[in-house]
Amino acid sequence: MPTPLSKKISILKDQALAGKVHAAEEFESFVPHMYLDVVGQVTVGIGHGVLDAKAASLIAFKKADGSSASEGEITKEFNALIALASSQRDKPKSAKHFEALTVLRIDEATAYNVAARDIGAKEKDIKRHFPDYDSYPGGVQEAILDMVFSMGIGKLLRSYPSFCKAVRERNWKAAAEHSNRRQVQVRRNTTVKDKLANAGKSVGQGDMAMAGRR
Repeated sequence: MPTPLSKKISILKDQALAGKVHAAEEFESFVPHMYLDVVGQVTVGIGHGVLDAKAASLIAFKKADGSSASEGEITKEFNALIALASSQRDKPKSAKHFEALTVLRIDEATAYNVAARDIGAKEKDIKRHFPDYDSYPGGVQEAILDMVFSMGIGKLLRSYPSFCKAVRERNWKAAAEHSNRRQVQVRRNTTVKDKLANAGKSVGQGDMAMAGRR
């Protein structure tokens, strides 16, 4: 029986990317229907924010009978949720609450492919500010991605200068010490901190040599 990770590898055909999607799913749980997040944004899949009805219509939603939903049906459901955005911001409800208010669904393969595209877009932004990103250990990449998923690249750069400095210097131990976020649960912070700290314990010769040149 395939594991959740092996299933992602089979769908995405890229082990490293599948690992990043798998790591994202740990805290951005897969939700097959549209819902509103705490700020009232329509969201689906693995934390994928849907900006507008047009963007929603590009996602492969299906109806209860398994047939593909039309653009009109997707737009109708999107607009119905947007109408609830104000009340969601005033009194947030969980993603589960919106299950009974929706009829369209996406499957795991769609969610994984959408998440992979989200990761690609986020990594493009990350590389503008951390040009050595591709050479960072996998756990470090996952940690940075998680921080960007939770707050966006702009806030990471503005509000976590010590973390960013440590990352650029490949000082993973210091990055771990400066990675704590107030707006996420303790377990999520601990996971990111551990990924960074573990990278610090197994610094390769390349990182040591680079650190010595700084």
